[in-house]
Amino acid sequence: MLPHAPHARQVVLELCELDLKLPFGAPRVLGEDVQDQLRAVDDTRLERVLERPLLGRAELLVHDEHLGGRLRVHLLELGELPLAHEGPWIRAAAVLDELADRRDPRSARKLPQLGQLRRAVDAFRKHPDDERALRLRPWCGIGLARGHARIMPRYAPSVTALAERLAARTLELVDIPSESRNEERIREHLLELVPASLHRDYGRDEAFLFVPQRRPDTPLVVLAGHYDTVPAQGNLPGRIADGAVHGVGASDMKGGLAVAIELVGDLATAAPGPCDVGLLLFGREELPSEENPLPALFASSRMIHETSLAIVLEPTDGRIQAGCLGNVIARLTFHGTSGHSARPWLADNAIARAVEGLGPLISLERREVLVDGLAFYETLSATRLEGGIADNVIPDEVTATLSFRYAPDRTPGEAEAHLRTLVPTRATLEVTSNAAPGVVVTDSPLVEALRAAGELEVEPKQAWTNVADFTANGIDAVNFGPGHTAYAHRRDELVEISALVHAYEVLRRFLGSEIGEDAL
Repeated sequence: MLPHAPHARQVVLELCELDLKLPFGAPRVLGEDVQDQLRAVDDTRLERVLERPLLGRAELLVHDEHLGGRLRVHLLELGELPLAHEGPWIRAAAVLDELADRRDPRSARKLPQLGQLRRAVDAFRKHPDDERALRLRPWCGIGLARGHARIMPRYAPSVTALAERLAARTLELVDIPSESRNEERIREHLLELVPASLHRDYGRDEAFLFVPQRRPDTPLVVLAGHYDTVPAQGNLPGRIADGAVHGVGASDMKGGLAVAIELVGDLATAAPGPCDVGLLLFGREELPSEENPLPALFASSRMIHETSLAIVLEPTDGRIQAGCLGNVIARLTFHGTSGHSARPWLADNAIARAVEGLGPLISLERREVLVDGLAFYETLSATRLEGGIADNVIPDEVTATLSFRYAPDRTPGEAEAHLRTLVPTRATLEVTSNAAPGVVVTDSPLVEALRAAGELEVEPKQAWTNVADFTANGIDAVNFGPGHTAYAHRRDELVEISALVHAYEVLRRFLGSEIGEDAL
């Protein structure tokens, strides 16, 4: 039975045996128990509809009015709640001791005992039937069953010791500057964190592979992460705030490194699982492909070729991202004739030629390519423009840098050939680097097991990653990490602590699950 709506003319003093606690607000008047009203209900202001304000710090109780709540609690046990009603988000602005519009629990004497309520409530209307409504879903926090709107924050609040440990490790790594080519400090720090149970199989030129004592007929899974970052943008040192670790590299990919380091450390003291787990740490990932240290690793290490699956902990929003785009970097130079800016008709302005020639290139529509059912987008962008001699001189040369991100259905040679067909007249093209795309791997037993460990979605990787280095050597590899693709390389870069916990727990379940013989 629900408490009555706001009393129209007087407070009911006689409640008999009922002892109703103060409710929350909701965007509608009550639909039941209005028989004691002394006039018609003609008011649609916010009413209080959720009974249970005296919540403990370690649980959330929701009555059958089917409301979702967002609370900072130590434990959430919401797995079997009925489906919620969908509706607008509201926040209870009035506190209990204000008694706005006399919305009281019919016993003014009990109000001082309740204290102030500072909770936010999602009120929803959705027919529950018999479907289980709330469950802890990977990367979506506490959410409704498939097909219904989310009624809780994207990530369930993580206040466990694991969350604190992962956040602290991530911040520790963020606070060590590691811009590409300046990685010595973080490299040495990470090497000290590798558990003694892993021995170094390879270690030189910013690439370090650690593997356990190999067991016969046991698949080797390698967790791979780069420790360099793009230049800081006023976001160093980092900080922990609002449930996230903020700072350069937090999302790409020091959060992933923190997960890998903590995970291999925990596995070192646990009973052996069905997989051997290795660790690959490397630098210079944020630089052109000719500075990539991994080709030397693949040329020199025998153990790396025993890898059954490599998991590159790039930012993927907690999903599996398969394959990756190729990337051609090229310089497109437009040629003209220099001259005095007072007599431009005697010169041929290379800037004008660049403007005319680049227009059609940068306005090209993206090309969509389906590879194993995943949609990759091929794009061509101008990223730099250089030219000019002096303020009073018309230049005879202007150079644009192009980035051609090509789909996995092209080979590197085909990508270059296609780019050359786009070169305008009186322009020359010089390819400075060409990183091959990664092969899409979605149907191997190990990838299926990883997917099942977290009910993970599978998406294409709309970027280049070191997955390509593995698949070029015939090794299955996917991208999976806690970082957020939308925050990578940004001034406000961050990784949510709940995302760190999610990635850790998925990988821990995966590495402890039974894998079929086909994975060997």
